[in-house]
Amino acid sequence: MAFDKKVKISASEPDATIYVDGQLAGTGSVELKIEKRTCINVRVEKVGFVVEERTFCDQKNQPKPNKSEYIKLAVDEAYTASSSSDIANVDISIKPSKEELEAWQLVSRIVTSYFDVIETTDRETGYLRTAWVAQNFNGSIVRSRCIVKLGNTSPLEYKVKLVSEYTNARGASVKTDEAFREWDRILRKYEGLIPEMQSRVGR
Repeated sequence: MAFDKKVKISASEPDATIYVDGQLAGTGSVELKIEKRTCINVRVEKVGFVVEERTFCDQKNQPKPNKSEYIKLAVDEAYTASSSSDIANVDISIKPSKEELEAWQLVSRIVTSYFDVIETTDRETGYLRTAWVAQNFNGSIVRSRCIVKLGNTSPLEYKVKLVSEYTNARGASVKTDEAFREWDRILRKYEGLIPEMQSRVGR
């Protein structure tokens, strides 16, 4: 007579979310049944930690799962290298205290002190965009760029946006646009860009 295999899954984080075959099963720990001759996929996730996925089977030629399985989540280093921010992905108004040429040159200098590659720049239309800069972490990729555009000519105003996007999708690269989502955090190395722009360019 065939019996279903019972397995208790426990996560290192008591509020981690546990999914079984894509369906929410519980948080922290769950007890699962694996039907004879089948496999289940278990995914454990929590914001700020690397997603863990395991497959458990009750099949011939497959290792038998233990009665209890402990899944330790590693801290996602993208979170320790960044800080929560209300200026990520938001147009910030900068009203220069200087003439247009001097203001534009200063804006450009500040941007290039944080980003090496300018993808597009046009002083006539007051538009500047850096290339994406991607940083790989232990379970994720963060990509960042800066966009400056003219908000108004009289009085002169620029809109500066620090774009911050995040993905933990497997196999994603900096160019996999559909894998990224806006992130409400900024990598620490870019934290000073907007405040510097406000203090040196703005009035």
